[in-house]
Amino acid sequence: MRILKLFKKHVPSLFAAIVLIVISCNADLALPTYMSDIVDVGVQQGGIASPVPDTIRAESLDDLKLFMSAKDAKAVEAVFSKADSNGIRTYEGTEEKRADGGKIADIMSLPETVVLSLNQGIDAGSMGDMMGTSGEKDNSAAQAMPTPEQMAAMTPEQLADMQQRAAAAQSMQKQIDADGGKITMKSLRLGVEGGLIDQGKLVEGANDMADKMGSMSGSIVTQRAVSYVQDEYKAQGIDPADVQNAYLGRMATTMFGLCLVSLVATILTGAVASRTACSIARDLRRETFNKVMHFSPAEVGKFSQASLITRCTNDIQQIQMAATLFIRMCLMAPVMGIVAVMRVLANHTGLEWTIAVAIIAVSAVVGVLMGLTMPKFKKMQSFVDRVNLTARELLDGLMPIRSFNREEHELERFDKASLDLMTTQLYTNRAMSFMMPLMMLVMNCITVLIVWFGAQGVSDGVMQVGNMMAFISYTMQIVMAFMILTMVSVILPRAEVAAERVEEVITCPTSINDPASPKVPAASAPRGELTFRDVSFQYPDARADVISGVNFTTHAGQMLGIIGSTGSGKSTLVQLIPRLYDVTGGSISLDGIDVRDMTLSELRRRIGYIPQQGRLFSGTVESNLKFAGDMVSDEDMHEAACIAQAEDFIAEREGGYDSPISQGGSNVSGGQRQRLAIARALAKKPEVVVFDDSFSALDYKTDARLREELAKNVTDAALVVVAQRIATIMHADQIIVLDDGHVVGTGTHEELLHSCPAYLEIAQSQLSAEELGLTQEEIAAVMEGGER
Repeated sequence: MRILKLFKKHVPSLFAAIVLIVISCNADLALPTYMSDIVDVGVQQGGIASPVPDTIRAESLDDLKLFMSAKDAKAVEAVFSKADSNGIRTYEGTEEKRADGGKIADIMSLPETVVLSLNQGIDAGSMGDMMGTSGEKDNSAAQAMPTPEQMAAMTPEQLADMQQRAAAAQSMQKQIDADGGKITMKSLRLGVEGGLIDQGKLVEGANDMADKMGSMSGSIVTQRAVSYVQDEYKAQGIDPADVQNAYLGRMATTMFGLCLVSLVATILTGAVASRTACSIARDLRRETFNKVMHFSPAEVGKFSQASLITRCTNDIQQIQMAATLFIRMCLMAPVMGIVAVMRVLANHTGLEWTIAVAIIAVSAVVGVLMGLTMPKFKKMQSFVDRVNLTARELLDGLMPIRSFNREEHELERFDKASLDLMTTQLYTNRAMSFMMPLMMLVMNCITVLIVWFGAQGVSDGVMQVGNMMAFISYTMQIVMAFMILTMVSVILPRAEVAAERVEEVITCPTSINDPASPKVPAASAPRGELTFRDVSFQYPDARADVISGVNFTTHAGQMLGIIGSTGSGKSTLVQLIPRLYDVTGGSISLDGIDVRDMTLSELRRRIGYIPQQGRLFSGTVESNLKFAGDMVSDEDMHEAACIAQAEDFIAEREGGYDSPISQGGSNVSGGQRQRLAIARALAKKPEVVVFDDSFSALDYKTDARLREELAKNVTDAALVVVAQRIATIMHADQIIVLDDGHVVGTGTHEELLHSCPAYLEIAQSQLSAEELGLTQEEIAAVMEGGER
């Protein structure tokens, strides 16, 4: 994509944006996990996150060890401190070991479940099953009472042991009777201490109980272990509400911190995106405008002025918007999707297939919509060009439109261009308006699927409610990532077309370029010597030459007049001098150097060019007259204004040389605008001054005075004057008469009157025979091709 090429100079900014986006996405996507913990732990488990309590009574820990292997009991003993004066032991191990699924948590969960049951009391039969023995009293009693013969055969140690076991059994039975005939932890502890119950059997029985639970064991054991921790805290005098509130407070603080991190990262990402996009737009605008400034009229005509304006403004604005969205959304969407998928896969909920369904559905919607709208997006920019072109023509030609009463026709033409653009925009907008409803439908359907199948998992005990809620959030984030890409896809096609149009301007080869090895006239070279040698010129799309075989030479202090009928090629001829076009045949030299061998800046520094329509720039009179730069001094400016007959009306303006000039010089008259344009060209002290029919807006009196001042003061520059009026050039040192691009006469005014029918015909249309000093016979002889 052309958009991606624009980021070559902004790789550090892209990297910084990616880092910030990763931070923001991780902070955002951690929130569902904490929400799940709040539901599962904070609400359902009373804020107890682990089966491993923060503090535990020494006697309670000893009870738990009864149901642990020696290795497990040693591991548990190592992570708890010694009992304090109140008999409380504190957990000192790592959070990793005590977390759900950690080593210590796994060791303590099952013993806590068993002890919780014993604290509540269980039937003797159930206890017997757990120990792998019969729980009946009479069998136990029978086994406990040996026969007299057996007693006679016993050693004193055996008799003492028997008496001790009997006493223990009696104490245990009393405790069982006191507990309502149920075996509790107190009676079990008496049995273990009296040697009636083997601890190994207790460990085996606890494991057998877990096996009988099957797939339900994980959630049941965790819930029972948490209940045990709650009872243990109560026994220590700790209020469960305080534990729950403390946990919820920690979660709230953590989530607030994550939100703050996400906020800061998002703001910084926006700042980086905006700065990068603005830099890209600035560089593009500068590069595009710089390229346009080097265009010859041929390249400008190829694109049209309206299109170039659109490409430098609207198109680059589209690119700027796309660059911002690319950084803020296109980069964020895949990062968010990848992180969300990783978190979903880490939970192993069994509902991962719903994500695949969502992605397929979203891709189908996007594919159909883009297939329908992409061709229209490509046409839209050309319609914008046409609207701009039509509007420009209407505004520029407002006066003739009104004078010919063509307002209705031009409005219909503008409406047609606007209607084409509106129809295309409506089509694309209507098509893309289906995107959000379809996306919401997909999201809601996926939510229903997750709730439906997730509820079954909660019912089966393989999933908790909080996990299901987190899974819904992650799935929505994944779908949102695709939605973001689809929303950006509405902008990117237009931006891609805009980038292509801007690239066409930037990569357009220019026909007028600086030479590889530029030359500069020697110091001894004649100043202001302009020579045409067999010059021919043909427009790029033309089939024939518009200028052919032109030869002349003029020097500083001389005036060369060029005249001819409309369309004879006068303006084209003088536009070849500053290389607005390049000759297609022959050569033009200035001061002995071919103009194509000079740099454009050097050539145009030596030439003052005044076009047919003098165009001024917004600013002041002074800024316009000093348009050539710092090389123009105040003295040069005043002298040029005086020669151009502009000094008087400048002095009459409020502010004088500091008086404002509006865009295009619309706040001055045509004649004043033309005189300021002439003064602007003279102020730079050029070697050749080209007047392209620049006197047509002047009255005869001003014209005469201006030519008089030129002849008197501009003696170090060659004057090339294109004129329609004979009076303007009749005093020129040399006059060239053009007809259909060919030179049909060369000489002075007097010589051409007697030798050139074309010149005489033009002169007769403007002056009488008496004013020309010719008789009718002389005129007839010249028109017949004779000379007298």
